[in-house]
Amino acid sequence: MTRSQEQLEFIRLLSLDSETNFTKTKHFSFAMKKLAVLLNSPFITFTVVFNDIQNKKSHYNSYCLQTQDNQPSEQRVAVNVNQSDLPNTIRLLSNQLQEVQQSKSQVNVSFLNNTDFSDSQNDNCFVLPFSVANELIGVISYQSNTSNTVIKTSSPLYQFIHYVFDAAHTNRQKITQINTFQTVLNLMPQRVFWKNRESVYLGSNKAFSNDAHLNSPSEIIGVTDFDIFPEQAELYRSDDANTMVSREHLIASEEPQTHANGKTIWLRTSKRPIINEFNEFNEVIGIVGTYDDISELKNMQVELSKARDELEEKVEERTQELSQTNKKLAVAFESLKSTQDQLVESEKMAALGNLVAGVAHEINTPLGIAVTGASNLEHSALLIKKAVESGKIKRTTFVNQCNSLIGSSDIILRNLERASELVRNFQMIAVDQSNDEKRTINFFKYLNDIISTLSPRVSEKNIKIFLSGDEDFPLLTSPGTIAQIVTILIDNALTHAFKEIINGQIKISFKVQNEMLMLTVQDNGCGIEVGEIEKVFEPFYTTQRQKGSGLGLSILYNLVTQSLNGKVACFSTVDESTQFVIALPLDE
Repeated sequence: MTRSQEQLEFIRLLSLDSETNFTKTKHFSFAMKKLAVLLNSPFITFTVVFNDIQNKKSHYNSYCLQTQDNQPSEQRVAVNVNQSDLPNTIRLLSNQLQEVQQSKSQVNVSFLNNTDFSDSQNDNCFVLPFSVANELIGVISYQSNTSNTVIKTSSPLYQFIHYVFDAAHTNRQKITQINTFQTVLNLMPQRVFWKNRESVYLGSNKAFSNDAHLNSPSEIIGVTDFDIFPEQAELYRSDDANTMVSREHLIASEEPQTHANGKTIWLRTSKRPIINEFNEFNEVIGIVGTYDDISELKNMQVELSKARDELEEKVEERTQELSQTNKKLAVAFESLKSTQDQLVESEKMAALGNLVAGVAHEINTPLGIAVTGASNLEHSALLIKKAVESGKIKRTTFVNQCNSLIGSSDIILRNLERASELVRNFQMIAVDQSNDEKRTINFFKYLNDIISTLSPRVSEKNIKIFLSGDEDFPLLTSPGTIAQIVTILIDNALTHAFKEIINGQIKISFKVQNEMLMLTVQDNGCGIEVGEIEKVFEPFYTTQRQKGSGLGLSILYNLVTQSLNGKVACFSTVDESTQFVIALPLDE
């Protein structure tokens, strides 16, 4: 066989297997034996170099063929070293990137990590580097006394070997990139997968292969949905076809996924077509998809929907109950309001009845005196008439009887005038309470008139009322409301304050302070317990149910705050006094 034929045979053998680990294939050793013949060398090494820049390491996969006594021996060695610890030969080649002459021992140390050897005088080696972009990618070393021209850089043999090293280097870079991408994808909790145009899986991340119940992502290659998710295979492949045909992204599609163990989860899936942009037709060559497991979210949605439906039912039931309750409350409120209005009217009528009783009692006295005077007047007139008829009347008798007539007439007149005054006061107060229009009154005189109408009740309990204030103070107000307020306060004191007290007193005073009329009604009665003071203005609150309705002070509170826009407060000390202070704004 000629040298040219041997070179072609070497090229043929080396090209039969050109994948990444081609140094381990069955044809590689035959190719190396041919190379040893071509170089006429009993010792050759063939080393693939790859620099891991990220981890700062250099990897050497070396093959060594050595022939002694016509007996070839092979050795394969993988060496990993830190780039800071590179052997001198490697460091020299990386810097010069040209053939260098070394001893066999240096070659053994650098490429075979072997120190068990003995050099002879003929153990001279030539080391030939192969590089891409000033980066060392391969090395061939051979034992010879002279450099062999067969493998010079300009020779076809060198060019082919350079191509083989370059292909191995490129493949290693791609594999490293792919492994890096795969590692990154495996760290993602989101499921990632990609398929070809026939919807056959070409790859995935670890999370997806776990869902498919595969040991690793590499096992997904060549698998279809019918193999791993048969129940949803048609649905998934239909989505794939629509995505590739329409070239539109499928976004957040919610789909079920049944696993081999029978468990079904829910997915939120997105898919997009893979378009070959390096092809002038921009063909769709597959799809890439991602999905998240939203089973918990789905379960929560179901639970929320169930809870919402139950809540709506409960709300509807509660609404009906509240509607019925509101209707009952409305009826009860109207009934209570009607009852309250009746009680208020009853309280007013009771107060008016007390006033009428007092006035009637007060009128009885002057009317009784007037009747007595009229009787005396009649008696004197009859005596004069008899004396005149008998013709025996004396001057002194006539004068005495006339004086008696005059005295009786005077008594009658004065007492009738007193009765008339009482009637006028009563009429004024009664009219004020029924027709409560504002008018200007002499406040002192008006209070005094109210006290006068209540004097019979006050007198029978031996209570004294004292009034103090500006006797000429004019006040624009609602007189009837004032009369009702004062009547309620005096009546309240007469009913509750003087249970066992003799010679009780009620002091009524008023003054102007900070543009407010301050009216104070104070008694020296039994007082009110501390815990009870805050309740006195509450409706129906009373300490003597048999003597009142409990509405008096509640009515007073409403009259002061609502009718007169004022304020009222109660202060009391047990066994000493009770004081009501009313503050009324002065109308201009």
